[in-house]
Amino acid sequence: MLMNRTEKMVNIDKFSQAKKMGVKEIMSSPAITEDEDASVNRILKHMEQSRVGSVVITKEGKPVGITVDYDIAAKVILKDRNPDEVRAKEIMSSPLITVESDASVEEACGLLARKGIRRLPVIEEGELVGVISIRNILTGESEHVRKYLF
Repeated sequence: MLMNRTEKMVNIDKFSQAKKMGVKEIMSSPAITEDEDASVNRILKHMEQSRVGSVVITKEGKPVGITVDYDIAAKVILKDRNPDEVRAKEIMSSPLITVESDASVEEACGLLARKGIRRLPVIEEGELVGVISIRNILTGESEHVRKYLF
């Protein structure tokens, strides 16, 4: 679908406004988490049910990595591995790159660009409180994520 000039201008304006906001204002929350020993199949269920593209991986309740949809595609599906047998710790990206909740969106953009990533877990007073993604930044909108228990 092609955008007309007015739609493009509105999107650019939203992006400019979002950059001036704080990370906490537009992050998605809560962050979806799973233990490092969880199967990829379990992670996929969380992603599908919660409609997210990443799950923060924890060890003893503390964030240690992140698994994104690309990790599953490249490291499991394309290698014909069984998602029930592969564990999160085998495919997660680590060490975890995070941003503080009081950082500006502009700071988060810089970090995303420097690291070549699309999502950042958000930390407040040492605790995981959400995730900010390129989608949040482009739309200037937060999302409340539904957490499902399996």
